[in-house]
Amino acid sequence: MTKNEFLLQLKNELKKNNISDLDDILSEYEQHFAFKLADGYSEEEIAAKLGDPTELASQFIPNAPEKKHGGRKLVTVIGMVFADLFAGAFFLMLFIFAVVMGIVTVAAAIIGICLLGGFSFNNIIPGMPYLCAFIFSISFFAFALLSTAACLYFVVFTRQLIRSYKRFHINVLAGSSGKATLPSLPVYPLLSHKFKRRLRMLVLSSLTVLAVSLVSGYIISAITAGNLEFWHVWGWFVK
Repeated sequence: MTKNEFLLQLKNELKKNNISDLDDILSEYEQHFAFKLADGYSEEEIAAKLGDPTELASQFIPNAPEKKHGGRKLVTVIGMVFADLFAGAFFLMLFIFAVVMGIVTVAAAIIGICLLGGFSFNNIIPGMPYLCAFIFSISFFAFALLSTAACLYFVVFTRQLIRSYKRFHINVLAGSSGKATLPSLPVYPLLSHKFKRRLRMLVLSSLTVLAVSLVSGYIISAITAGNLEFWHVWGWFVK
């Protein structure tokens, strides 16, 4: 069964059973197909793993008889409370890490601007010839772009991770009550080929510029100072 055949049959069964949130359910299964296709599975393999559309649609019937899972549901709820505590702490750490990455990105851009413009507030940025400062400013700008790409992907990845855990949470509770469950969501984001291509190009170009500017900056600084340890000649790290 192909994707279109599966979704069409599922749609017809949902309509037949008068399921109110038909569009939302179809959207979730269509998204599941998109993720699995990106993983390399064929439409037929995905449809086979999902099962019979008729049986899937019957799970969403509001008046369908529910099995009694009182004790099992209580244990599941207690387990999910503890799982949510650990998950919440984990997501908090991810948020803090994202903030730190953002601060590092902004700091790198500011240092690059200061080097390019010859600014040094309270002598925080060590003195050096302008040519060397110009080259090192390029390094900081390249690092800022690289860090921006990393932040962007990290935020998208974290968002998808939260959505995946939320779906897992809902499905576990629904399963313990004998209710219908939706397809699980992958932990990684589904990005368009155009976006991935642009992100990859940004990362590779930033890495290249960063490496070239750092090496050339060191060589030119060493030649200008007449010493491989040019920072000693220019009095860096000296109080």
